[in-house]
Amino acid sequence: MREEGHSQLTRAAESKPAATSAPRRRVLDEARAWLLRWWVPLSIFAASRIVDTVFLAIAAEDQVALNRTRLDYYVYEPTPADSGYSGIVSNWDAQWYRRIATDGYELPVPGASAADTRNTLWTWAFPPAYPMIVRLLMTVTSLSFPIAATIVSCLAGAAAMVLMYRLVVRTGGPFLAGVTVLFSSFFVSAPLLQIGYSEALALLFLMAALNFMVDRHYLWATAAVLALSMTRLVTLPFLLVVVVHAYLRFRSEGAFWRHRRTEAASLALAGVMSIFGLFSWMLLASVFIGTDAGMERSAGQRSLYLGWFEDAYHLFGLAGPLMVGCFLLLVALSMLVPRARVWAPELRAWSAAYPAFLLAMTPILPAVLRYLLLAPTLPVLLAGTPREPTRRNVLWVAAVLVLLVLCQRWYAANIIVVWTTDMRPAP
Repeated sequence: MREEGHSQLTRAAESKPAATSAPRRRVLDEARAWLLRWWVPLSIFAASRIVDTVFLAIAAEDQVALNRTRLDYYVYEPTPADSGYSGIVSNWDAQWYRRIATDGYELPVPGASAADTRNTLWTWAFPPAYPMIVRLLMTVTSLSFPIAATIVSCLAGAAAMVLMYRLVVRTGGPFLAGVTVLFSSFFVSAPLLQIGYSEALALLFLMAALNFMVDRHYLWATAAVLALSMTRLVTLPFLLVVVVHAYLRFRSEGAFWRHRRTEAASLALAGVMSIFGLFSWMLLASVFIGTDAGMERSAGQRSLYLGWFEDAYHLFGLAGPLMVGCFLLLVALSMLVPRARVWAPELRAWSAAYPAFLLAMTPILPAVLRYLLLAPTLPVLLAGTPREPTRRNVLWVAAVLVLLVLCQRWYAANIIVVWTTDMRPAP
């Protein structure tokens, strides 16, 4: 009896540490997951900003003096040659954002010259979210536009990477999520994520909308799509995200709208906002500068004219549109193959719809590299969508990363920097 009682006490003593270690292990696992979810994307993005700052500072040595407006370049704040990092931050469209952040949206002054009237109206081509946030920071802190714009872009980009990691890790695992953030942070045009451009903020709102959609927070997704429409006029492809999400939910739950009417209405509202978002800023601008001017200025180069298909036809004949169509078909198929199932269906839908929207709405210009920042899955396809850190996958990721960094160096030196007085397209 004594031996039996002693063995029972021994087993109880041994089970006690095991019982107490389970909650501790759970806490450690949650803490580790939290650190990965935050510090992996933030560390990668911070490293990319250091690299791009060096590239931009070196490239700025070749900048020419920009003292007056040219046919291809609007000057709001003149900059000298070799203007340094602070000068290159305000290049190209950033001059327009700088004007809006400093003076706001203005109306033409009676009696002003045709050029002044045209420039005043053209500021309305740029949606207000990014320049107004920069303006707020400038007002509160008295910082200059280059510094304020850099802060806003970097903070927005960092938050976007955290949300991107969160979106991918749930279905693709930590390695694929890290690679997606890595390639987005070091993408060819990623230097724009820290200068006076709205791409970082647009990427943040897009990642927020996709995360809210996956989490079934449809009203928050609608708000994120509205915010995206006030940053970039690219919300229409999100309609496919809503349709795919609704279809998959119907497959798993049946006619869910019968017993979850509020959720169904919120989901439908997100779809409506995806369409309305393409015109929201145009309509708002029309209230102040008139319907014709508002639609023209806000639409800018985004008129419906078949984009790359038409340009490719003029360049290569019928072979041009066929090549563009084949490219889009390959992109769509890449989102349907079994390997692509590691992505969330909502992200796959965006990755197929957005390039099609892009090539249908934009001309063949270097700016397409900038627009592709909102398609984070595309560069990952170059590395074969790796899920596990095998030797082969790590080597592929390293090779693609080196290629992207070299392309970044070229992009900063030849596209962002104004290194010639000859006419050239903007980034």
